[in-house]
Amino acid sequence: MLRKKPRHLSYKRGITLKLSAVLLSEMMNKEFHVISQGNLDTTESFLRPFLYEDGSGFSTGHICLVRAKDTESLASQLTGPVFLIISLRPGESFTTPSHPYLVLDTGYTLSRIFNFIQDLYDTFDTWDERLSTILLSNGSVRDLLSVSLEIFHNPLCVIGLDFTPVANAGTEGIPEKYHLYSEDGLNIEYVNALAQDEDYTKMLDSDVPVFFPGYITGLNTLNVNVRQDGHTTHRLALIEYEHPIENGNGYLLAHLGGYVEYLLYHEQAPASRQSDALHKILLTVLSDRTADYLDISQRLSALGWSTQHDYLCLIFQITYLDQKKITTRAICNYLEKQFPYSCSFLFKEEIVTYFNLSRLDMDEDTVAGSLTYFIRDSFLKAGYSRPMQGHMNLRRQYIQASTALDVGSRKKPYLWIHHFNNVALTYILEQSTRRLPGYMLCHDKLLDLQKIDREQNTEYMLTLRTYLEENLNATQAASLLFIHRSTFLYRLDKIKNILDSGLDDPEEIFYLNLSFRLLEQEEEKN
Repeated sequence: MLRKKPRHLSYKRGITLKLSAVLLSEMMNKEFHVISQGNLDTTESFLRPFLYEDGSGFSTGHICLVRAKDTESLASQLTGPVFLIISLRPGESFTTPSHPYLVLDTGYTLSRIFNFIQDLYDTFDTWDERLSTILLSNGSVRDLLSVSLEIFHNPLCVIGLDFTPVANAGTEGIPEKYHLYSEDGLNIEYVNALAQDEDYTKMLDSDVPVFFPGYITGLNTLNVNVRQDGHTTHRLALIEYEHPIENGNGYLLAHLGGYVEYLLYHEQAPASRQSDALHKILLTVLSDRTADYLDISQRLSALGWSTQHDYLCLIFQITYLDQKKITTRAICNYLEKQFPYSCSFLFKEEIVTYFNLSRLDMDEDTVAGSLTYFIRDSFLKAGYSRPMQGHMNLRRQYIQASTALDVGSRKKPYLWIHHFNNVALTYILEQSTRRLPGYMLCHDKLLDLQKIDREQNTEYMLTLRTYLEENLNATQAASLLFIHRSTFLYRLDKIKNILDSGLDDPEEIFYLNLSFRLLEQEEEKN
């Protein structure tokens, strides 16, 4: 069954919703004559289709369209999950696969089958994008249900475990006798019967959609539990009215349930007093450079954020998105929900989050790994500081994270996530050349080498840089340059004469290495 909480927000084209074997088989049976099928009870879900022809075109995790005569050659390549759709001609036979499969007769061309499945994925991808947009744009649970009516063709509702109504869509046409709620209020007879029904109460612990027959209310329902902090608090129900509930509906309802769960939390999770206090203290750290750090440290310690704890700062660049449509509160609440010992707030049109790594019992990599998909697929960009101990560096960690985001976005704009450690050297070089260009800061004799290379077509700069990068190992440097060691040593003597140096001073070696970086940066600017 699909995850209960969406791992990513499919807000952009190119992210394809996977579909289950049961759902796919139901859709195919409606459109085509299916001769046989099997192994559809798999928990795997599958990506868009591909054609297997002439012994090529196989890709794990997808639907595979294959002719019966090619199933044997395909079988030898199967190393992972795949959903087979087999085209069978009269008189042909094939070995029954161990993977989920459907067999169609050849009255349908592979191109027609392929296009039908592609249209199917397009429909569900569009639905998923609409759900994502609602979730990111201050929408409501009712909005989620409304855009899902055309997918399920049956009414939908969300109720609390105490039978409190939250939202519904498509229920207007259901006769009042089937309603749990009426103009007079809650139907207490239904409520009492449901509360005492053993099968109904068992649904509370289910991690998968549960079908509940309508012997109490008169209407069958398919139900998905909605959880907060690991406990079921609400239930999303698909009501069987006019159209029968199919097995494949469970897969889609679980996907919708993830969005409902996410949105319900952000609508109903007010910040605690301690959270408010943390927000105010950390906002003061960032906004007031004259703040009394001793007082701030004492206040943080009183809230359980000790001077002995390790902290990490993360900045989200929300200006990359359309701020009129994005609710920052939802993102902040999501982070604080995922990481109980964190504090997330808006500062200078960016979301700043501090993680108490010690209380979370996590390291930097674990935190970053948990947020990778959320950051990438929400169209956010993020900068991480280094983890550091104590309170005195909290503002500096913010500067590190901000620097990582700024420098990283300029140097590698195609990446969503930037760590300070990956941009620290670039930052140092940029700071050193704020007043003077790189060629005025570098080793002056290095410019002589550069000039000789240009005029005499030599390779002194390349030779020296290779020698330095190989830690002054002449043999290794010569090998990398594809020249004899004696040739390399001769060239190195020439370089030493030009530099007027024996290349044995550690500080000069450092300066030369830095100089190459400065000149490289200058070339990039030009």
